[in-house]
Amino acid sequence: MSEPSQFRHYQIIQDADGNNVELVRNAEQVAVLAFDVQRLEYVHCHVLLEPLANRAAFEEACKSLQKRGHPALARMIEFGEDEGNPFYITSNIDGEPLRPYLARQQEIPGWLAIMLACRALETAVAVCERGEFLTESPLDSLRIVQNAPQAVQVLAADFRVLDNPAGKKRALKSGFEKQAKFLRAFLSEQGGGPTLPDQSLPAADFTELLGSCLASAAVGVIAPMRELRNALQKLAPDHLSGEIPTAQKPRALLAPLLASYQEVARGLVNLVRIQSQRLDMANPYSMRGTLTKTGRAVLIEQVPASRTACARVKEVDDSAFKITKQRDNSGLVTLALVNEAEDITCLAEEIVEGISLADLMRERRWLDVQEAYLVLAGLDSALTQLDNSKLPVSKLRLEDIFLLTGFAREDSRSTKLLVSKLNEWPAFNIIVRAHPTLAAMSGRGTNPAVLLPPSRADTATTWHAGWLAALCKFLLGLETPAGLIAEPEGSARERETLARLLDDEITKVAESKPAQRSDFLGRYARVIQHYDLVKPVSDPFRKAGTEPAAEVALKPRSKTLPVTQSPVRREFSASAVALTTGGAAKSEEATIGFAELLFKNSGNEPSPPDAPDWARAAASAPPTLPAHLIESDDVPMWLKAAVFIGGSMVIGAMSAHLSGSALWQKKRGPVPAQTAKGQSSIIMPVPKAVPETSVPKAVPVIETPVVNAPPENLPPSRGVTLSLPPGAGGLREQLAPEVNPTKPPP
Repeated sequence: MSEPSQFRHYQIIQDADGNNVELVRNAEQVAVLAFDVQRLEYVHCHVLLEPLANRAAFEEACKSLQKRGHPALARMIEFGEDEGNPFYITSNIDGEPLRPYLARQQEIPGWLAIMLACRALETAVAVCERGEFLTESPLDSLRIVQNAPQAVQVLAADFRVLDNPAGKKRALKSGFEKQAKFLRAFLSEQGGGPTLPDQSLPAADFTELLGSCLASAAVGVIAPMRELRNALQKLAPDHLSGEIPTAQKPRALLAPLLASYQEVARGLVNLVRIQSQRLDMANPYSMRGTLTKTGRAVLIEQVPASRTACARVKEVDDSAFKITKQRDNSGLVTLALVNEAEDITCLAEEIVEGISLADLMRERRWLDVQEAYLVLAGLDSALTQLDNSKLPVSKLRLEDIFLLTGFAREDSRSTKLLVSKLNEWPAFNIIVRAHPTLAAMSGRGTNPAVLLPPSRADTATTWHAGWLAALCKFLLGLETPAGLIAEPEGSARERETLARLLDDEITKVAESKPAQRSDFLGRYARVIQHYDLVKPVSDPFRKAGTEPAAEVALKPRSKTLPVTQSPVRREFSASAVALTTGGAAKSEEATIGFAELLFKNSGNEPSPPDAPDWARAAASAPPTLPAHLIESDDVPMWLKAAVFIGGSMVIGAMSAHLSGSALWQKKRGPVPAQTAKGQSSIIMPVPKAVPETSVPKAVPVIETPVVNAPPENLPPSRGVTLSLPPGAGGLREQLAPEVNPTKPPP
């Protein structure tokens, strides 16, 4: 068998017979499957058969596709000429072309036909928004990929980059509306709603109608294409049961080039016990198993052979196997095993008991602004570990980012977290997958880097502020993965401000001046602080017709403010001026503390739902005055006078008490004190000197011993009053005799 040929740093993939794997062959071009040795991913190498008639138009078309990427389009990686042969390189689409897929079907379920039509129209719109790049035969250039048990994607793998004058006339045709009417009528006749999944329709008729509709698509009919997509979406059922039938499952592109599952299991029979061969459509090349020695659950996957990839993949896996086991790299997914046996190399990755960012976005579709900041701030530490590890990883998908909550993915609590906001989660950590997998190398999943323009020079790190900005577009719903439609609600001005911030960071990548992640997070946090999205003035937890207090088993919150609580005021933030004018305030720090920004709570704002019970009960306590007095600014005069007089009396009483001239202080009894031995004694005031003539002789004068004599400057008392505390029996017996022990009785 001959050695695989190589074009620049792209290795041409060969099949088992030693032939190049061809994807497209027509009068214009030949496309073959190749492997990028630098980026460690599969690509499509398109070689044009004729010399360029208009080099400028060719370069302009390729640059336009590079600058404006989309998740539904193959990424334009490189283009140029080699010895007079023009070429362009695109990322791999690991699926089956639409025409061969529909050709091997006799019948197709109605709901699946509607899904295919909607996804194909969405991709056609994305291509036409960037120019006249849709090929003459869309059914051959669009590939179908299954990403869930009941969901598929239709992605564009090929483009029309040559200047064709006949193609420009397609925009003037009015035949799209006619073809769209035929397709809509054909699908409507099959019924809609709950009965649609039980019906099947002829695949040949559907193929002809869908092909004619896509062939008449162009830049001038983008609005009608969207209208047709919305009309077909109404025919789809709300809920689907079961999975796509086996006969209708699209085939993976790389599957015939790899070893079978039985061969992989046979190579690891002494190390891993295979639990299930049930395929996950998001990652169809992995199997679940358990390590024989430790009993840990792992994902088993084969490493491609040298003829289908390159030897560098095995070297990167060996490096990741050593690095991910270190304690300093806790933010990276651990590789538990890399084994080579029977000419098959396999790796075992520990299963991450958490929620992947792709699953979260599939369920939520878009996140709030403060939720996106939580993800970006937590991801920053994991990316720092990835930079320090020096692993040559150039792609991180949404499927490679995990949110660890402490619950298993199959746990019911994880299902509840998927539908709740991130700031209501108890806690979570973020880890990333730092080693290449077949799903990542084959182009499955959502790569945020498709939104980044090509950089003019090499950057210090791949995970700069521009990459975070591209990821944030997916989190906020400004860009959506293929097959998803996001409709963010509310906070339009805040999202517009953030959209400008994200576009600014992405533009810096094209200029080879990407900012650091910390600078981007600081600017992002200042936008949040300016618009007060963390704690808005209105109650963010109130839904239409519901009371949020009922969900936490508290009394309903009063609709009026307490007397001691002043209305919430918005304070102007100088950071917004610095963001919009381009300069930072002098007294403003470079960054804002994450915990200080998100969790500080002033007294003028309502307590969050995760506050302690006593705090929520105090916040929802009823007011002490009638509501009409609290809400009104006109306070009655009698109430003001009563408050003034009462306050004056309280202040006067406090002043008299402090000066010692209060009435209750003049009749004060003895005060118990502690002796040196811990016994109680009585401090009595010094009796006033009485003349001897005023004391009757019949009455004996009793002298009371004083343990602690008061200072001499105390005012004299008018009489002696003894007040003994309970339990002072010993002292009572000393004072019981009626005669003075120091003087004899008269």
